[in-house]
Amino acid sequence: MQTHSLTHLLKSNDWLNDYEEQKLGETILQAQIDNMNITLQNNNLSILDAVHRQGNYYLDKYISYIDTLHADKSVEGSLANLRYKLEIENSAYEKSLGNISETSKIITTYELITILLIVGAALGGTSEVAKNRLIAYPGFAVGGAGVIILLLFLLTGTTV
Repeated sequence: MQTHSLTHLLKSNDWLNDYEEQKLGETILQAQIDNMNITLQNNNLSILDAVHRQGNYYLDKYISYIDTLHADKSVEGSLANLRYKLEIENSAYEKSLGNISETSKIITTYELITILLIVGAALGGTSEVAKNRLIAYPGFAVGGAGVIILLLFLLTGTTV
């Protein structure tokens, strides 16, 4: 369960890194668009038509990429899609942490029951060997408490 939880955490961090990478890429592309617009406006008279077309091609390409980044979450590679995947993995990670916590409580309850039963049996055995009934009474009480906790746990399902 811990491996499963860590897997979700790593995937969540991976999607967060992808999201941050795309945000940085958007900033760089916007700077390139601004730079190209300034270049095309300043050199409009002296620039060759082929260079002008190539500049427009790159502008259209950059703008198309930025439009893809700002699309909704159904578009693969968009910022909303990456944020959605991040949230899914993060919620799966948090859910697995809850499962681990619940399982840990169950294991702790069984450990407590086991310890109480072992101590009760040890006290009962010691009283039999020593032929001393005063030791048997605490053994019976401790073992009985273990059995009661076990029955309560099995019947109600709540942990101690």
